[in-house]
Amino acid sequence: MTKASRDRLSDRVAIGMLIRAFPPDEVDAAIDDAGAREQRSRALPARTMVYFTLALWLFGSAGYDAVLARLTAGMHWAGVATGTRSAPSTGSITKARKRLGPEVMRRLFLRRAAADRAEAARWRGLRVCTLDGGAVDIPDTAANLAAFADPRVGVSVLAGQDTGSLLDVAVGAHRAGLATGVLDSVRPGTLLVAHRSGGELDLWRAAADRGAELLWRVRQPAALPRLHVLPDGSFLSRLLPEDGPLAGSLAVRVVPGAEAVLVTTLLDPDQAPAAELAALHRGRWRFESLFESLEVGPVALRSQDPHGVAQELWAMLCVYQAVQPWRGKEAIERAGRSSHRGESR
Repeated sequence: MTKASRDRLSDRVAIGMLIRAFPPDEVDAAIDDAGAREQRSRALPARTMVYFTLALWLFGSAGYDAVLARLTAGMHWAGVATGTRSAPSTGSITKARKRLGPEVMRRLFLRRAAADRAEAARWRGLRVCTLDGGAVDIPDTAANLAAFADPRVGVSVLAGQDTGSLLDVAVGAHRAGLATGVLDSVRPGTLLVAHRSGGELDLWRAAADRGAELLWRVRQPAALPRLHVLPDGSFLSRLLPEDGPLAGSLAVRVVPGAEAVLVTTLLDPDQAPAAELAALHRGRWRFESLFESLEVGPVALRSQDPHGVAQELWAMLCVYQAVQPWRGKEAIERAGRSSHRGESR
């Protein structure tokens, strides 16, 4: 098989993976829910443009025309109609992306996230999720700056601890309060693991008010009074407001460690051993996993307007959801091969 043949086959497999993750009926439902169905026959119907927007993250170095050619071949290979009757220009593709808008991609992501929520890992009867976030660079156009007040878009993520599946996401201006946007998906019986730069008492309260248990890293352990030392070396303390009264504090347990000082609402060391808590925190999902799974470097979006930025971001999150299960299987297989080689020595 020639390299060109292998490339064509891998392209079609990649498109097939997207179609399997987001079947045409789900795509059509998201289009209709968002009111983005075309009113007349077009060379680039909404369904094709959904898959095109997703495929841009698979073939990031290719131009619009090359991505569309690969997509069309892959959709034909998978038996999915494209509607494309001729080779459209780059300008036509850009207009079709604008017609599609960002809401379809957001709804498509939320459908997949809702299906993944029931599969979150469990530890000692608690559903374990990670809360993390970061920012993505965007062009500093007047329209983008007016919408986001910053040449970066904030992304806050609630992810499954073991699978890395995204359970909820909030996108908006890059500020600390964005993290509360994903807490509506947190239910009682959840252990929320996070790597925070500070105590952020308001966010802690918002999560605790939803019945979640918390396991977070803190930046200033000196501000945590050592009220009662426990047999495993952890100690009971109070998480204090920065400028508020002691009455506004929260009972917590502090787990000191060489890598990080952890604070948790799980106060009983027999029910939540310190060593297991430290292991859970080390194994948390990280925001950088988004880019590692897509095999892209630091992401800088190219859209000049807020609607395009949102469309690109939601498409990126959808593609991550599609490829993550495959990458998880690859990691397990690599670990198995490594273990087998070690046993054979």
